[in-house]
Amino acid sequence: MTRLLIASAVVLGASMQLAAAQKKILDHSVYDGWKSIRSTSLTDDGKWLGLIIAPQEGDPVLHIRSTSSEKAYVIDQGSTFRFSGDSKFAVITVSPKNEEMKKARRDKVKPEDMPKTALLILNLETGDKFEKEKVTSYLMAEEDMGWVVYRPEPPRPTPAAPGAAPGGAPARPAEGQAKPADQKPKKKTEHRPGETRILRELATGKETTLTDVANLRFNRTGSHMVVALSTKDGEKDGVVVYDLAGGKTTTVAEGLGRYNSIVLSNDGSKVAFLTDRDDYAAKRPTFALHVGPSNGATKPMTLDSVPKGWSLADSGNVRFSESGARVFVPTRPTPPEEVPNPIPEEERVSVDLWSWTDPLMMPQQLLQAGAERNRTFDVMLDVASGRTVRLADEMTTSVSVSNKMDGQYALASSNRNYRREISWGLSYTDYDLLDLTTGERARLLTKFSGSLILSPTGRFAYGFDRPAQEVFAIHLSTGKRAALNQGIPHPVFNEISDVPDDPGMYGFGGWMKNDDAVVIYDRFDAWQCDPTGKKAPIRLTFGRETQQAYRLLRLDPEQEDVGGQMYASVTDQRNYASGIYRIDFTSTRPIATKLIWGDKRFGVAAFSKKSDRMAITRQDFVEFPDVWLTDKNLSNPIKVTDANPQQKEYNWGKAELVYWRSNDGEELTGILIKPEDFDYGKKYPMIAYFYERDSDTVHGYRPPAPSASTINLPMYASNGYLIFIPDIPYKNGYPGESAVSAITSGVNSIVARGYVDPKRLAIQGQSWGGYQVAYLITETNMFRAACAGAPVSNMFSAYGGIRWGSGLVRQMQYEKGQSRIDGTIWDKPLRYLENSPLFFADKIQTPLLMMANDKDGAVPWYQGIEFFAALRRLEKPVWMAVYNDEDHNLIQRKNRKDWSIRMQQFFDHYLKDAPAPKWMVEGIPATEKGKTMGFELVGEKKGG
Repeated sequence: MTRLLIASAVVLGASMQLAAAQKKILDHSVYDGWKSIRSTSLTDDGKWLGLIIAPQEGDPVLHIRSTSSEKAYVIDQGSTFRFSGDSKFAVITVSPKNEEMKKARRDKVKPEDMPKTALLILNLETGDKFEKEKVTSYLMAEEDMGWVVYRPEPPRPTPAAPGAAPGGAPARPAEGQAKPADQKPKKKTEHRPGETRILRELATGKETTLTDVANLRFNRTGSHMVVALSTKDGEKDGVVVYDLAGGKTTTVAEGLGRYNSIVLSNDGSKVAFLTDRDDYAAKRPTFALHVGPSNGATKPMTLDSVPKGWSLADSGNVRFSESGARVFVPTRPTPPEEVPNPIPEEERVSVDLWSWTDPLMMPQQLLQAGAERNRTFDVMLDVASGRTVRLADEMTTSVSVSNKMDGQYALASSNRNYRREISWGLSYTDYDLLDLTTGERARLLTKFSGSLILSPTGRFAYGFDRPAQEVFAIHLSTGKRAALNQGIPHPVFNEISDVPDDPGMYGFGGWMKNDDAVVIYDRFDAWQCDPTGKKAPIRLTFGRETQQAYRLLRLDPEQEDVGGQMYASVTDQRNYASGIYRIDFTSTRPIATKLIWGDKRFGVAAFSKKSDRMAITRQDFVEFPDVWLTDKNLSNPIKVTDANPQQKEYNWGKAELVYWRSNDGEELTGILIKPEDFDYGKKYPMIAYFYERDSDTVHGYRPPAPSASTINLPMYASNGYLIFIPDIPYKNGYPGESAVSAITSGVNSIVARGYVDPKRLAIQGQSWGGYQVAYLITETNMFRAACAGAPVSNMFSAYGGIRWGSGLVRQMQYEKGQSRIDGTIWDKPLRYLENSPLFFADKIQTPLLMMANDKDGAVPWYQGIEFFAALRRLEKPVWMAVYNDEDHNLIQRKNRKDWSIRMQQFFDHYLKDAPAPKWMVEGIPATEKGKTMGFELVGEKKGG
């Protein structure tokens, strides 16, 4: 392999010279080469920075560079990587070339003959490398102590010998041949032998071949490794623990059987697993929990809390608490023995019976059926005493244990008594408090509408009561409840929420040490609150006066509590300029220091735990979020990537905030995007794109990319369009009217500036935006063309539709959610009628392009069909693209490219007087499906 290139450039990537003064226009051919940056990481000592630059379609390239010199490495096709804990090595997967994979798929190559991934281990100081072809996966410890285990491609199975059973199992005895009386139990057919793994020490390169590996795990620090063995004949099945730091190996269990859910305590001193070894010969063997020291034999543990008719769930996860003092074991009701179906297969009926008594609608039940069958319910074992506590039963939804699973309390939630209400947007939960020292269980909250969480040490449970708009904490030892936002003079819930439901809160910022205080947010500031309610809240930041919103950033993974030195993201809510501040909590009053600020959007890409290094990104509409290397004061950042130098060759765009008053007199904000070469003396076509409120994205970069559903902003700006993105506030019961008020007034305010052609206006939106497009063209003829993706056209039929992605009935969408009707079709039928574009389709004079896909899991496909059929019946110009087996937003890249081309051809025809493509003039007959795309412009040759 020749995949590693030693480089000496400080900047990753080279700048390109403009071939000519005239910049090029973006077209659909540029997509595949536009790159993104991912997996940015710093070594713990901050000496090395790694990142992957990948095109939208093509081969990724891994870049690793020194942060203090010009030394750098470039690894073609490096698709994933991880730095070792000692900061000396990079463990890298190298993927096959994209073209090789595409060719193999076209040639229908068998899976075993497909190009394979390789493993590369790079010594960062010397450049020495170890390469291994055909490696399917690798594993390192969470904190890493210098070991990696990789899985080489298994050898191809050899053909079975004559008379042998499938899968290499021993042949059955001949007819009438008796089995020896002393024959031992044989390995069951479904009990497969393990595979080969290679254990490699990074520092020395020493390798150990591990055979018959069924499963393998490291402890957190990487000092120990546990391996479950499954041999061909079962003679050496068992569990082995490797003390990697001490160089010792211990067999902690052995014997024919399956050994599942192996796990080590964080420090590696204890091991636990499930095994059916002692019941292996049974037709339906039961599993037992084994726990013991990792340097000695384990023993089965008795779990008294497992009720009769229940058993250990062999497929669940056994887990240690942080200290290793507790083990949490999954259980479930023992499934009944399978009885052969007496009904012949050809007579069996496949039917879903929907009943009004069902707690969940049948589609939701079907989606959750697999998860329901595999649900597990934890039992806690105290290792030292053998005492057990049952944490969950069949009514339990989830359980959390305080203090990293070592605390006194557990919080069990259940919404299973209120599942019917989910269908119409109501959410209730019962919360029980479990004392794990006594096993006592008590109801904490009943039919609570909100969330409840345990504080880190478990002294408190805290949450947000949505109907009461109250942030509160419950002192678990006394049961006393305190309202934390009492004394905060501003709302802690979303002030601008306009859906007909109780608004959510702005959020929690974290807990201070020992749960002494908790940080909560209002719209702009962070507040320190006493969870006992005895002390008044303390304002930690001062953003309200300047309309700047502060939110704490938890960058250091070692820092668990709020305190000391922390970072905060700060955003000006008037113009969305932003920056990063450092807040010093060690002083009497927290001091906020501005580190970086601008009309940009800043992000932290990587943070080094043991050095002064960090990497940040910055972006705006023009600037791609390249990586900048800096220190923890964010001083003098140095740009170290140039992922898309080709952008300089293209006419791009620029984004600005615009302001106007709606038809209702409300002051509104939006974004206007102009071409880079904008000329105030010209008249431009303009497309309004919208969803709800998007002005806060004004400083966001959008690459040219084939769209999943909406117009690509730089593509259209480059091609001479203005794009207007208005914020839309809503009045409950009148979503369509609200959209008209905000959008038409905004469009008129831009037209009034003099550089927009009022006869060349269009609108485009997807989903909720698609609905608003459909509604708008029933109310106004100001737009020359409209494009709606997945629009709801008939709120009556949509009300009873199913969101197939979740199985939920769409009633909640209208009663409590985004559609904002604020009532049922029986309470407020006129609102459903007035807001349904279908019933006013006869007023439409605007040509409409729609997308409605046949596997849409959010908006029922028939909503598009109803609207298309209505417009067709009315002889209105309408087209509808239905991408087969596609969801709400397009997934397959080829379909995204297709839709992007069709949208631009549609808008170019109506707004620029370009020739219509064949698909708009003649359609694509079903007989030509898949043979022609119809992109040819009428009167031009194919491909012209």
